[in-house]
Amino acid sequence: MTNKNKKNLRVVIIIPARLKSSRLKKKLLRSINGLPMIIRVAKNAEKLNVGKVIVGTDSNEIYNLCMKNKIKVLITSKKHNSGTDRIYEAYNLNRQTFDIVVNLQGDLPIFSKELIIKILELFSDKSVDVGSAVCDLIDEEINDDNVVKAKVILDDKNTGYAIDFKRKIKKAENYYHHIGIYFYRPDRLKDFVNLPRTQNEIHRGLEQMRALDNNFKMKLVKLPYNPPSVDTLDDLKKIRLLFKKNNF
Repeated sequence: MTNKNKKNLRVVIIIPARLKSSRLKKKLLRSINGLPMIIRVAKNAEKLNVGKVIVGTDSNEIYNLCMKNKIKVLITSKKHNSGTDRIYEAYNLNRQTFDIVVNLQGDLPIFSKELIIKILELFSDKSVDVGSAVCDLIDEEINDDNVVKAKVILDDKNTGYAIDFKRKIKKAENYYHHIGIYFYRPDRLKDFVNLPRTQNEIHRGLEQMRALDNNFKMKLVKLPYNPPSVDTLDDLKKIRLLFKKNNF
């Protein structure tokens, strides 16, 4: 995509890789079909050929794994409160200029080029500061506080501006399952990390509320599927089976 997207956007995909994780210990080091998860994610991103791929980590263990597998990696502070802070530091350490910075989660081992392309296309709208994605909510997710719901009114291209983000909702109308991948214009990423946390962000435990509360234009595209992430041991087992069955 570096030379093939419509606007020739220069894209960098940065994967924030914090070693500590609460629900699944050291999950980014867990093996999936013979490779640690963080390496799976980075190699998948590289295969898409949409831009430069960088891992930003606080861990010497992850750093050494990336070096061994010839993945571009940068050591970042252990003091960051969020992946967004980490990718911003990594972006500055890399000392190159890009048009779009992608925050790709390190626990997302399966994602398609379609996901990246569709979000990149949102930036043909000059007013867009941040791009992200949603998919349909399934019934069992409506009352699941672990699933972040995005309120958006979609147009005929299945895109629309984010109106709100919640964990708890009373009605599912105009709410979708939010897919946690973010694309930023670099200047707006800088603005975002330098803003104080808002009350909505703190109370809901949702960092994206800082963007909405400060009038960032966040546009979302609806996808027909939800790329599986790994948060628990059960998630990991399912991903391993998926890789084994499909010979990824």
